[in-house]
Amino acid sequence: MVSPLGSSVEAFWNGLIAGRSAVAPIRRFPASDLEPASAAEVTDHDGRDADRAGAFALAAAAQALEAAGIAPDQLDLGRVGVALGTTLGGMEIFETWDAAVAAGEPLPGALDRIPYYSPAARVADAIGARGPVMTPQLACASGSEAVVLAADWVRAGRADVVFAGGADLLCRFVVAGFNCLHATADIARPFDRDRRGLVLGEGAAVLVIEDAARAARRGARVRARVLGAGAAADATHMTAPDREGGGVVRAVLAALHDAGVDPGAVDFVSAHGTGTPFNDAMEAHALRRLFGDRPVPVNSIKGAIGHTLGAAGAFEAVLCTGVLDEGCIPPTVGLEHPDPACEGLDLVRGEARRGDVRVALSTSSGFAGANTALVLGRA
Repeated sequence: MVSPLGSSVEAFWNGLIAGRSAVAPIRRFPASDLEPASAAEVTDHDGRDADRAGAFALAAAAQALEAAGIAPDQLDLGRVGVALGTTLGGMEIFETWDAAVAAGEPLPGALDRIPYYSPAARVADAIGARGPVMTPQLACASGSEAVVLAADWVRAGRADVVFAGGADLLCRFVVAGFNCLHATADIARPFDRDRRGLVLGEGAAVLVIEDAARAARRGARVRARVLGAGAAADATHMTAPDREGGGVVRAVLAALHDAGVDPGAVDFVSAHGTGTPFNDAMEAHALRRLFGDRPVPVNSIKGAIGHTLGAAGAFEAVLCTGVLDEGCIPPTVGLEHPDPACEGLDLVRGEARRGDVRVALSTSSGFAGANTALVLGRA
């Protein structure tokens, strides 16, 4: 991964366990605050549109390939897929073009790829993958939905190996858009009574999804198992979630059914936990409906790395693999005074907590009411 806590899974994990926050003021936007770019500067060596989201995805995929112990020449590229979600990854290309036009130096063809912007295609080209390739765009559920797609492709026999995750970036358009919604704050406080909004983040996280038998044959170090997945829509509002958490509940129940486990088997929840008033109250309500009075440890990483938009679900899937692998749950950074509306949740805060976690649940919710749930198990 490429994360605000550092450009490796180890840096990400160590920062979370230590309760560190990488949230800081934005000092500049790398593309749009500089002089207007030339055509050479907005394309890479293959002539494709260059942008940070694509660069994040390529760097994370390279790490994933190495961590999985897969040599590219050992892959049947026709059986390799890529599923990488994004929300607004292509907007930096547009801003660069817009700045050039304003300066009277238009960049011919610079926008040709905007309607088809795909970090998945960028990674597929770099790896040489010739299996299914898709960039799901379900707002902040995109990264989780990419993992769902990857698992489905492997289970259906459409691919042997899939690189799955998400990538997103910050630029003026993204920040201005969330500011116009009055959705942002200077600090993220998931599930806290004083939460005021989300903090935006950027980066990429990529997982390698592979059939268990194939991984065993090549002696791979498996970090977690994808047990089940589910998705459901709120169909309620463009930005606000269903206050009763109906979509989240349906997505989780579908994922648990797919996994063949009941709610009592879940040992940990990686919550979407954006730090916005509506989301956290809705999610707390949904989790109480699912687990009743049973205390299940709950964590949100948004206070540590911000809301990474289309990559958020992928970051949280990686978090779950760490919790399952290490038996340790990071604290929720920014949570000091739990909101009474979140009463009944076992919110992990203050410091990391040891625990025997065998089944982890990750929830993601996006604008327009997209909800995705992943059930991951210990390897």
